[in-house]
This record gives sequence, C-alpha cells and structure tokens, in this order.
Amino acid sequence: MITITLKGREIPLLYTTLEMKQVQEEIAPLGRLFSLVLGRNPDDDKDRSLFASPAHLEAAAKLIRILGNAGLEEAGEAGDLTDKKVMRAIRPNDLAGMVNACIEAVNEGWESEIPPKEEEGPVDVTLEEMKKKKEKES
Repeated sequence: MITITLKGREIPLLYTTLEMKQVQEEIAPLGRLFSLVLGRNPDDDKDRSLFASPAHLEAAAKLIRILGNAGLEEAGEAGDLTDKKVMRAIRPNDLAGMVNACIEAVNEGWESEIPPKEEEGPVDVTLEEMKKKKEKES
C-alpha cells in the first residue's frame, strides 16, 4: 500500500470503488481527475497554467483527504483528515510528490484486487492443503 507522511504521521492511501465514487462526486469525473490534481487544463493537457491555482490546490487536497481517510479507516484508525489539515501539513515543495503518490495509489487500485485479511493465530497446514486440493478439483 502506498503511504505518505503528513506532519510525521504515516498515512496509507487506498483507492477502491467507494473512493472512486467519492472522487467523482467531490472533485471531477475520472477523465478530468488527473489533469485537475496535476494543475493542468483538463481541456488542453499541455496547458499547465492552472498549476498552484486555488482549483488545483483544492483538487489535490481533496484527493489526498479521500484516499488518506480510506487508508486510515482500513487500517483501523480514525479517518480524521480534512482538506484544511491536509493543506496545512504540506509544504508547497512537497505537493507534487504527494499528488504522485495519490496517482500511484489510484493506479494500484485499478490493477489489483483487495487482498483478504490474513487470519491471526495458528494455521492448520493439513486443512489448508485440503482446501487447495478441493479448489483445484473444482
């Protein structure tokens, strides 16, 4: 899982279908998302005049908040990030790296299925082998 650090706190970033919905509701349709969070004109990807504009900073903060809160919740922590907390925690020089981490987390979400949580405690090796054999027979 991709992580970022905000004011010394490690924040895991998670992108699932729930976050995809939230991103589209709060930021933009997926076809325009990357342009907006990278500070590019969604209608002309070569136009970078929106970089560091209020719209760019707002989109980036929202994406970090959405993915960060999802990651925190999945880790059993409180998803307590706000746009203000995110913007206050990031130095302008670090913004591009944070956005790139979010893009990497989105790509990771598209590429893989969510792994099941591993059970804690002892594992019955014989039972596991029987399950594998049964799956192969199916």
